[in-house]
Formats: sequence, C-alpha cells, structure tokens
Amino acid sequence: MLEFIINRRTFISMLFLGASLLGYISYKNLELELLPNVELPFLFIQVNSAREMDPKYIEKQAVIPLEGAIGTLDGIEKFESFVQRRQARIIVYYNSGTNIKYAYLKLQEKIDAIKASLPQEFFVLVLKIDTQQLSNMFMNLQVRGEGGVDRLRNIFDSEFRDDFEAIDGIANVEVFGGHEKSVEIILKKEISEAYDLKPSYIRNLIARNNREKMFLGIIDSWQKETHVNLFAEYRSIADLENIVVNPDVPLLLKDVAEVSYDIKEETSISRINGQEAVTVQLIRDTRNNLIELSRNTRAVIDRLNQTYDPDDVQISIQQDTAEYLEDNLDLIRELAVIGCLIAIVILSFFLRNLRLVTIIGLALPISVFTAFNLFYAFDISLNSLTMVGMALAIGMLLDNSIVVLENIYRIFRLKKDAKHAVIEGTREVWRSIVAATMTTIIVFTPFLFAENFMIRIIGYQIGVSIISTLVISLIVALMLIPMITYYMLQRTNPGQIKAISVHAKLVQRYLLLLKSAMRNPLRTIITAV
Repeated sequence: MLEFIINRRTFISMLFLGASLLGYISYKNLELELLPNVELPFLFIQVNSAREMDPKYIEKQAVIPLEGAIGTLDGIEKFESFVQRRQARIIVYYNSGTNIKYAYLKLQEKIDAIKASLPQEFFVLVLKIDTQQLSNMFMNLQVRGEGGVDRLRNIFDSEFRDDFEAIDGIANVEVFGGHEKSVEIILKKEISEAYDLKPSYIRNLIARNNREKMFLGIIDSWQKETHVNLFAEYRSIADLENIVVNPDVPLLLKDVAEVSYDIKEETSISRINGQEAVTVQLIRDTRNNLIELSRNTRAVIDRLNQTYDPDDVQISIQQDTAEYLEDNLDLIRELAVIGCLIAIVILSFFLRNLRLVTIIGLALPISVFTAFNLFYAFDISLNSLTMVGMALAIGMLLDNSIVVLENIYRIFRLKKDAKHAVIEGTREVWRSIVAATMTTIIVFTPFLFAENFMIRIIGYQIGVSIISTLVISLIVALMLIPMITYYMLQRTNPGQIKAISVHAKLVQRYLLLLKSAMRNPLRTIITAV
C-alpha cells in the first residue's frame, strides 16, 4: 500500500487537491450562524385573558380541556401546566427523535379544533421556539433625529422600509417606537349574532392566518427554485376583509364587520444620548450567508444616511450578530497561522531542514478544507460551537504528521535510502498515531448519544467538527506526508542533513533529568501526582 502511495505521486496529489478544492466549495456553501439551528423538543401552549380571573376558573375552563386534547397525541413524554390570573402556559415535552415540525402541526390542529368550545375571553396560541428564531434576529438599528419619534417612524415606514425589505435575505422588518398604524375591526352586532359569530372566534380566525411564516422546504424545477412556506402574512385591508368566516354561506369578514385603519397606543420609548429614536429589528432568512447579508445591509444603511443626512435623520447599528461570526472566523485564521508558525519554528529547530518542514505546513490547510466536506455532508453549519471545536482541533492537526515525518527523517539519516526510510518509518508509527487519534475521537463520542438534549446538541456540534478534522489529518499523515517526503528525500543528500548532537546542552539536560527520574521512581510518581 505504501509503495503504491509513494509511486503514484500525481494521483495522490490530485486526490488531496481535489478534496481541498471541493472543501473550499463546501465552505462557501455552509451556513454561517451564531448558534446552531436546533429545534427544541418541546412546544408551548399560551392561554391569555384580557382581564384578571380566578386561576381555578382558568384551569377548569381552559387548561383542563386543552390538556385532554394534548393527551390524545402520540410521542409526548409529559406536559406541565402553569396558571396565573391573566394567563396559563402548558409546556409539552416530546420523546427523543420526534419530528417537532410535524408534532407542531398536529398539536396546532388539535388546539384549533377545541378553541371554539372555550369561553370567548380566552385567546390560545401554540408556540414553537428554536435557536433559528434567536439567530434570525441578526441586526438591531436605531433611527434617530429631530422632529419627534412619530416623524422618525413615518419616515422609516414611508422611505426606509422598502429599501430594507428589498435586500435579498431579509425575511422581515420589525419597528418599535412611535405610533404604529393598526387595523381596527368592529363587528356588526345584528349580523354577528344572527350567525352566532363570537369575537373570540373572529380573533382566533385572524390569528390562525397571521402566524409567522414557517419555511417547509424548496421545490426545484427547471431553471426555477420555489420556497414553500406554510403561512403567509396579510398584505392589505382586502386580505382581511376577504377572510371566510362561514364557508357554508359563504360569509366574509367584511360582511359582518367594519375593517379600517387606526393608530395604536404607543407602548415603548427609545432614546440615544437624550434623542428620541425608533428601534428597528431586521430578521434574516437562515438560508442566506449572514456575513454577506450584513455587508449588503450596511451598504444600504450608508446610502440612506448620505441621502437623508440633510433631513437630520440617521440610522445607527446597535447590534450586528455578523460581527461575532467575523470575529470567530478571524480567530480561527489567527490560530491557524500561529499554529503553522510555531510548528515550523519547532520543527526547524529539531529537523534542521526547511524543505522538510514545509511539508508539515501543507497538512494544516489541506486538513481544514477537506474537513469542510464532512461538515457539509453531516449538515453542520459554521457557528460558535463548531468554530470552538475547530479551534481545539487545530492544535492537534499537526501531531500525526510530525510523528510520521520525524520517524522517516530519523531512518533516512541512518539508512541513507529514501524509499526504505519512507516505508519503514511510516509502518513503525502508523499503529501509534491511529491509536492516539482514535482515543481523542472516542472522548467526544459519548456526547453524541447523551440523554440530555442540550448536552447532546453541544456535543454533536463540537464533536463532529473535531472528529472530522482529526480523521482527515490522520489520512493526510498516512498518505500525503509519505508521498511528499519521498519526493523531497530523493533530491536530498543525506550528508547535508544535520541532527542535534547528543552532546548539545539541551539534550544533556534532558538525559540527566531522565536518568534521575528512572533512579527515583517513587519520587517521580509523587511529584507527578
């Protein structure tokens, strides 16, 4: 096997070059996230009331019927209920391996079926919380200037909102502060009573069609890609007016109610350095590159600031999660460079041959970029956890290559034959480096099967990043390093290779310390402990 490797220089070179280039493509297609996209294994049912009530009444009239509906579903481990004077909350925990998206739809279906039988003063929602919702809120802005917060809000709604919503990758723009336009729906008493349409039914019907969009997948057809969402938002008054409230007649909302624009009561105030401001929250589509989206958004902000600076309106960035990602990426690049430089310095000191040391430098970028292929295969994104894993793995990447190269170098210095040195040197240490790599990998394996959900998620993200990188570094050490070393040793004169003399002060001190430890084993053990 080793003879095949060292005699097929072109094949091995193209193999690792292709894997590295494919890894670079995988890297460019990996999602960049602050947190990994994880669906938490529980759902919430929120019961709200407009006025205070006896908790026992809320429990009897709303919580117990909802619990009865929940108990008929499959895959539920347990559910817990908490009741207060104005609200109640039911947390539904699911068994490991349950498809939360499907469970959410089934639970929503059950809750929708029982809503009509609940008293009209209760408003019921089914909520799904995952880390994607947290990482989606990628940028917070402040719009500030003179003229009052209502002026700032009107300018943003009329002049700025379209520019931000037009950015490819922005899923939603939420604005806080100032008087917000709202829609007022007033039921026509006679008609609603005639058809037995209660306000709670109308409210639930509107909320059912106004939930946040849920991304289900992508349909690929010829030269066209369609994103499929389960729910959509209302875009106009006509969308509301045409809601079917009674399909048997049919009866629309505009037939039983008057729908018109109104102004909401101001519920929040923002100030920056004493100036009133409007807070804007940009929510991204997770299928877009976060850093690229941030750069495009900043370009739009700069353009708007230049345009509206004479009107005394400025947009400032309060928080940008892409900065955290860029800092982490810069840290990994810095660690990689520092690791290479330190390895080169140390190996140059011991091997005294710069050409052989450069071989080690190839192991780092090849291992990292090839590992990105496994990231892509296992659907692992670049996030804070996987970056921590890679940062830990970078320190171990060169170990296998150093062991193989040093042993080949030692035998070549003694036997004077490049082919024999490469084959013999690799055979002597391959079991050791495989065992050393496997012990490191096994340390992280139990985390992948932990019973605790959060520990399993953290272990999976960090474990896959470390395991992928170390496995590739092992393959590099056993295939690429022997091939390149053989190619370079063929052109190296053994007489030019200088080894560290056994009479060197550093070696003499080490030998003295070693002899002392061997003569006093008990003292050595006690000192180590």
